[in-house]
Amino acid sequence: MTNLDRLSLSVLIVALLLGAACKHSEDGRNFKPSPLAGKLHSGQSLESVEQALGLSSGDYDVVMDRAPLPSDTRPLYRLLIISEKHASLSGQTGRLVLTFYNNRLMTTQFYPSDMTATRAAVERAQELSLGSGEAHISPSTRVWIGKDENKQAYIGWIDKSLQREQDAWLKQYESQ
Repeated sequence: MTNLDRLSLSVLIVALLLGAACKHSEDGRNFKPSPLAGKLHSGQSLESVEQALGLSSGDYDVVMDRAPLPSDTRPLYRLLIISEKHASLSGQTGRLVLTFYNNRLMTTQFYPSDMTATRAAVERAQELSLGSGEAHISPSTRVWIGKDENKQAYIGWIDKSLQREQDAWLKQYESQ
């Protein structure tokens, strides 16, 4: 092996190690999961959520599946939103909408049949108060009561650290 070959190999190894180090922070390995609706927590994969909720792919609808084309050179970005129509949360029934950012659960929204009963059940189960319309769960969950564009009421949970990560990606790469 010549000196040039050794140098090339060394540069390749260093590049791979640096790439792995960058990927280490980008892929969420330093990520701290935060509680979301029921027994779900942020960062779970779709497969993990299916298992936790006892679902198979036919039990829910795919609302959105946005991913770049294979030719796109930007870093990974995938937004998957699914909806389970006959969900149960804290003993209440309704529709559960789950948003995954890069195959990590980021947001849950529960559209209950009875908001008053569901709100009380969620407050008891998660030991929080939604009296002001929102609450926070450590390390990074925001819980709120909201209405969607169709004026349907829901209780939402979002991991603010994943939201910041998504916002940063959108700000940096959306215009490309």
